[in-house]
Amino acid sequence: MKKYLFLILILVSSKLFAADVWPVGKWNMLDDFTELPEATIQITALKTGGFEGKIIEVFPDPEDDPVDVCKPCEGTDKNKPIIGLVVFKQLKLNAKKELVGKVLDPDSGKIYKCELKPLPNNRIELHVIVNRLITQDRYLSLAK
Repeated sequence: MKKYLFLILILVSSKLFAADVWPVGKWNMLDDFTELPEATIQITALKTGGFEGKIIEVFPDPEDDPVDVCKPCEGTDKNKPIIGLVVFKQLKLNAKKELVGKVLDPDSGKIYKCELKPLPNNRIELHVIVNRLITQDRYLSLAK
């Protein structure tokens, strides 16, 4: 009987722990058309609260020139290596358990408001708010 109680406690506590760390982990940013990974982003919890996500691996298209640094970025991100570049900034969980914050587009150097929403099957919807009329959705999947 004690064994079963112990197993139930482990299962319940692991479910609760997993729910608390939902965004933390390695996520593949998917190409809009092919759904193949373009980059792997590591989302981590900050000691000060909130979350950030940095690029830890890229999968460049063989037909494109590889980009090593963020030339169009401004401020402290200018000419930083793409690997290690923080692209999700100031992420906070809202009441709906969605992340809201900012995302850096390394191709343009621009920073946009964003929302990340959990989806079934270990996926995240990235909703980028370009302006009040234009939004763009991208998807991430849990990296293995």
